[in-house]
Amino acid sequence: MPGVDNPQRAHVNYILNCQGCHGPEGSGSADGDVPRMKDFLGNFLNVEGGREFLIRVPGVASAPLSDTAIAELLNWTLHTQSPDQIPEDFLPYNESDVIQWRRKTLGDVAHERERLIVRMR
Repeated sequence: MPGVDNPQRAHVNYILNCQGCHGPEGSGSADGDVPRMKDFLGNFLNVEGGREFLIRVPGVASAPLSDTAIAELLNWTLHTQSPDQIPEDFLPYNESDVIQWRRKTLGDVAHERERLIVRMR
């Protein structure tokens, strides 16, 4: 997987930092409060602002992981849960991407997510 040096480590980081809300398969919550990632997450890479959004989501930005580990986790999650939605020209996340965007707080996450989804349509 491009951008994933250690898939086992990335999987463990997903279990510890993401799975509690998004579920083991990235299905989200039944009531829709936690968004589904499975077969959808890669769509964010197809719209302006989507790449940055995935880094700035509070659960990602505040995860107790290094910038390098965040990049690896994002790449792993995209490739395992949403491979068919990843654009052909996708450049894997790297430490510099995370450093650039992680500390720029998202105000209204739900509104920003909806704005990007409208762009996808």
